[in-house]
Amino acid sequence: MNTVEFLFVLLVCALAAFVGYQVQLSSKKPELSTRVIRDMVAEKELVEHSKEFQKKEIRKVSDNIYMGIGYALGNAIMVIAPDGLIIVDVTESSMAAKEILAEFRKITQKPIKAIIYTHHHTDHIGGVGGFIEDPSNLPDIWAHEQLPLEIRKFHTTAYGAKFKRSMRQFGVFVTKDKFQNAGIGIQLNYGKAKDSMGFILPNKLLEEMELDTNIAGLDVRLMKIPGETSDQIGLWVPSYKAFMCADDIYRAFPNIYTIRGAPARDPVAWYTSLQRMLDLKPEYLVPSHTQPIIGKENVQKVLEMYRDGIQFVHDQAIRFINKGYSPDDVVKHVIMPDKLRLHSHLREFYGTVPWSVKGVFQLYLGWFSGDPVDLFPLSNSDKASRIVALAGGVSEVLSAAIKAWNDNDIQWALELASYVLVVDDRNAEARKLKVDCLTLLGMRNINAIASNYYITSALETSGALHLEIDDKHRAEIIQALGARELFELVTTMYKYEECGGRSDVVVFEIIDKKELYTIQLRNFVAIMRDDIRPEQYDLRVRATEQAVKTMMAERIVNVRLRDLKDFKLEGSEEKFRNFMACFESDWNK
Repeated sequence: MNTVEFLFVLLVCALAAFVGYQVQLSSKKPELSTRVIRDMVAEKELVEHSKEFQKKEIRKVSDNIYMGIGYALGNAIMVIAPDGLIIVDVTESSMAAKEILAEFRKITQKPIKAIIYTHHHTDHIGGVGGFIEDPSNLPDIWAHEQLPLEIRKFHTTAYGAKFKRSMRQFGVFVTKDKFQNAGIGIQLNYGKAKDSMGFILPNKLLEEMELDTNIAGLDVRLMKIPGETSDQIGLWVPSYKAFMCADDIYRAFPNIYTIRGAPARDPVAWYTSLQRMLDLKPEYLVPSHTQPIIGKENVQKVLEMYRDGIQFVHDQAIRFINKGYSPDDVVKHVIMPDKLRLHSHLREFYGTVPWSVKGVFQLYLGWFSGDPVDLFPLSNSDKASRIVALAGGVSEVLSAAIKAWNDNDIQWALELASYVLVVDDRNAEARKLKVDCLTLLGMRNINAIASNYYITSALETSGALHLEIDDKHRAEIIQALGARELFELVTTMYKYEECGGRSDVVVFEIIDKKELYTIQLRNFVAIMRDDIRPEQYDLRVRATEQAVKTMMAERIVNVRLRDLKDFKLEGSEEKFRNFMACFESDWNK
């Protein structure tokens, strides 16, 4: 063998050895110990956004308008009128409301003549007790005519799910080292034992689209301004050139769809309301979240950009929906121009463009994407088990998840780790990886409620947190609802699998309200009626509304009916207990 041949053979052997080594390297599966360590650093712009409301302060908007901000998620606004005070929104917490009122009282001792609920969300109505100085002499409490119905719907349909999702969205249980803010306020004072929630029904309802009236000696205009909710109202004070705009604008992108769970908000109604505000040419715009906007030119510029930003998302979503795109594909095409995207009031601290686009899709087309694959899709658990099997088993999927983490493809790592946990719930490596993915996605996100949702979910996944409606909060909700709302709620908690064969008829006579309700079990449903007086029934209860609330708050099993004040049962107590056992007593299930 000559020198050239020898060198050639040597080169081939070296190349073969190198290829073999690379094959060996590529076949070695990533393990948990090989994971890249990533810093859990909060998104800088979201951290900076906290300055908007992190300091408790009474902000002077004008000589006659003051705002309490930083005490709770929502603001409370004081309008000083000739003959008294008008309070616009009351926060979610009675404790926060009392604290704000104490500061307001350093400015004026005028009596509170009216309270205005701008809409039904708890952070606008829950703290009303803190502003009631004389329970025997309530002020006028104004609200949209639909507000009582909206409250009823909120608390009687899917409330258990909405409560948990709200706690995640607002980061109520996120630890201080990872919590930044709630997007439109520093925090939600709600869901913790030290905070209290109360509600008083309005005694003045706005039925007209606009109503010019006089409150406490001040000429004002109450206006329906649908936007973040359909039952939203604003207050225009012409002589002060000030508009209390509720949640139709705040210093964050609007929440056209809320991840806590609700129907998508109507963007057309929203930007139409903003146009009506623009036409008034206010000099002061006083929102129920974030700081006020002062100066006619500033107000006009912000209102215009906010209005146009909402229309842009709506119109472009419709444009690409009409091309036949699925919701996820529409999201890819609707990208706000920088002039809108970078505006101070359109940064995605609260709502997001992708969620809004999907909300528009849902608003007009509902849940079906248009792809026949989605007509009767596999369940998440079924799909996960098939994907894991297709990939070669748990070990292969977990290795791919670790590789995705190392490649900084965190969303894919999260999805793969989640597939593993569906198949193997006790897989500690997959659980740790999922927790880290959720936490990292939360810390990196500019959107406060996405961040909070991710991090709260990480706490739940790790086992450090178990979200549930505690007895205190459950009792507060029961006390806030009327008998009708309670019985409507009960019917949605019927355990048909246990009691589907029963045909009981139980009559509840609410003696102090002169109301009669019947619950009938039939064909696997519980039917509530208030328009019949059945001649035949199995059981009859004659009780005050409060006695019924006490019975429900105590989950019936913890109370002796014969000892319950103002509660009389015609029939067997055992039979009544068996009837009530047909309904969930735990709102967390």
